[in-house]
Amino acid sequence: MGDKKVKCVIVSGSPSGDSEYIKRKIGSGDFVIAADSGYITCLGAGVYPNLVIGDFDSSEKPRGEFELIELPIEKDDTDTFFSVKEAVKRGFKEIEIFCALGGRFDHCYSNLLCLEYCRQRGVSCRLADEKNRVCLVEKRICIDSSEYEYFSVFAFLQKASGVSIRGAYYSLNNYELEPWDQIGQSNHFKNGEGAEISVDSGIILLIQSND
Repeated sequence: MGDKKVKCVIVSGSPSGDSEYIKRKIGSGDFVIAADSGYITCLGAGVYPNLVIGDFDSSEKPRGEFELIELPIEKDDTDTFFSVKEAVKRGFKEIEIFCALGGRFDHCYSNLLCLEYCRQRGVSCRLADEKNRVCLVEKRICIDSSEYEYFSVFAFLQKASGVSIRGAYYSLNNYELEPWDQIGQSNHFKNGEGAEISVDSGIILLIQSND
């Protein structure tokens, strides 16, 4: 990958984008893609993207010393999803998407589906902002309360079997979680300790959150 950047950060165009949060979270070694009006958020955070992608129907076409991919307004993929596909095509194995939660729910849900696209291709992906961090769990994950106070688990798209939660206030042991089950909603940590979430089959949608 030339400059050896191993993590790709995508800044999407959600109106709830927090410039200060993005400024804290994007590292100097990250490859940054601005999806359409996400370019404006990047500038507000003092972050200069490596690549800008979009149809620019909601913002002026940017000009600067960066790579630009201009998309047609009438297309099959959202600007954010095209950005995710481009990151995967370029070989990134870790993708973090900012400014993808909040605003219109259809946009939020389509961004959520990017997680599954990445999972099927062996790429780690998550959506994050100051209030929420969302990812998929295929086998096992350990989390703590260093950034987010609460967490919820849901079966993603299909039933998840053998779901266990250890070290949290509410525990589960080998539970069969249906896609409509809400037993995993609003859990939290015991005495500031970490928690372990595991699943034998199926996929878990993990949402970490703050009030």
